[in-house]
Amino acid sequence: MSDFDYGTTQMTNWIELGEASEISPGDRKSYSIKGTEIAVFHVVDDLQLGKFYAVDDSCPHQGASLIAGEGSGTEVSCPLHDWSFDVATGECFDFPEFPLTRYELKVESGVLLLDASTIEEPDIPQNPFLVRYGSMGWVDQFSAEENAVYAHRERVILKTSRGEEVGEILSSVSMQENPVPSAGTILREFTPTDQQTLSRQEDVTAPVFQDCQKLIQERGMPSEIIDCEQLFDQQTVVLYYLGSRMPALEILAQELNANYPWRIIFHPVDETPAASGCSSGGCGCG
Repeated sequence: MSDFDYGTTQMTNWIELGEASEISPGDRKSYSIKGTEIAVFHVVDDLQLGKFYAVDDSCPHQGASLIAGEGSGTEVSCPLHDWSFDVATGECFDFPEFPLTRYELKVESGVLLLDASTIEEPDIPQNPFLVRYGSMGWVDQFSAEENAVYAHRERVILKTSRGEEVGEILSSVSMQENPVPSAGTILREFTPTDQQTLSRQEDVTAPVFQDCQKLIQERGMPSEIIDCEQLFDQQTVVLYYLGSRMPALEILAQELNANYPWRIIFHPVDETPAASGCSSGGCGCG
């Protein structure tokens, strides 16, 4: 069910979630739409007489489901670390820079309808290959051109959510019953010219690593930087850390970016770039 929203000059795509009566007043329910988990809240309080709201069912801190969170009215708290949100606006009361994504919702003839026009389809790999990449040695599926052929352990240039980086082919991937989303694209094979580029590349990881460690110690932040990697694109430096995602890392990244001509991002060691789903490296820093 699609129509044109003249107020936003955007096509809407209303899809049925189910009967509104399935969610009792004061209750909530999770739906999976195009691979995205969405939480629908049936809010009832002095100001809201049976209103429905839809938001991402994933706390921006560490991805916990909000369905199990406590709260009343339009407020809900993350069950892991008590970040509080307003499901009507998406606002995060504790850290306003980390709001929830909201989705338009309406009820027609007792049926819940959600506007799925802003939900992107997962990127399923075309001609997929398993590739090892990053200093953490992650393995993910990457798309290649239709007739591309790569050998085991052949080096390639990848386009990931973080930038351009070097990877190593492990194998091609046969047809899958349940394809997984692509972590990026194989741009081309790694050439002798690329090797020369790497050899000439100034190693900036040591000063960035030292400066970051110093700032973290000075501020008593509960994070430990364990590694630093410079990507092939000569624009991005990745700092790998142990500990929880926290807004303070975003502030720290901004300070480091002001002191260096590179894009510095933080990335948790226990999440692949594909799993984090974040183009800024997994923690909102960039």
